[in-house]
Amino acid sequence: MNKPAMKRIAHVTEYGALRTVQALLSSLPRSLALKGGALLGYCLFYTGVYRDVVRKNMEFVNLWPRAEQNGITRKLYRTMGRYAVDFLRGFPPLPRYSVVHGEVLDAALADGRGVIILLGHFGNWELLADIFGSKVPSLSVVAKPMRNPFVDRWLTRKRDAAAVDTIYVDNALRKIYEAIKKNGIVAILIDQHAGSQGTLVPFLGKETSTIRTVAGLAHKTGCAVLPTYALLLEDNTYEIVLANSPLPATEGMSSETIIAESQKRHNEILSDWVMQYPHHWFGWFHKRFKESITYD
Repeated sequence: MNKPAMKRIAHVTEYGALRTVQALLSSLPRSLALKGGALLGYCLFYTGVYRDVVRKNMEFVNLWPRAEQNGITRKLYRTMGRYAVDFLRGFPPLPRYSVVHGEVLDAALADGRGVIILLGHFGNWELLADIFGSKVPSLSVVAKPMRNPFVDRWLTRKRDAAAVDTIYVDNALRKIYEAIKKNGIVAILIDQHAGSQGTLVPFLGKETSTIRTVAGLAHKTGCAVLPTYALLLEDNTYEIVLANSPLPATEGMSSETIIAESQKRHNEILSDWVMQYPHHWFGWFHKRFKESITYD
């Protein structure tokens, strides 16, 4: 059997397993499914899946004593198991949630210059699309296509059902710009390693490659940038928090300096989230600090 055929079989099998798990989780009461997700998270923690990457990241940023890092990691796996359940079950029905500072989005839309929702892999970023997709005039998300085309189409259908457009990262800049110029909302994740396309900016106290897209577009268009997250609480409800990140004072500053200052500010905001709720950041599983860490 040739490699393309083997890859297709693997993709179909993976997709079939995903849809089977989704059906099983959807058949259970959400509270019970979330307990199952927490248990699965603990199992993955004790079997060591991706734990070496998490350990290296935590040791490198060195924000907590070594003894405390293990406890945070254990809670991280439990929390990610709970988020995975909600992601796979999908919506509707939506879980109960509250919105903090929702007025900043109304004000930004009224300003008419477009909005970028600044995201990290923090909390349940996909839930935000389900909640806001039908409540705002135009919402797009910028995403990388999944390696498995069946899973990618499934995820796109989920977003379509929530009235959300998907903009893929390849040649995305023009589409993002067009959406913003029409006073649309575009959600962009900025906390993965950007490689040669990014610039070195402090994140969690360490310089690492960070995308310029959000800072550059905000400078070019004057659009609002609203850092946002959806946090799953212990009572199984969500707290959605929106904030504002105004452009820095620009008088006498070059465009490059303005963009660099905006990037720094954005990373500071995300860093504050992670330091306050470290077990809610999926990015611990990412190879975020490739300039300084050798990952296996």
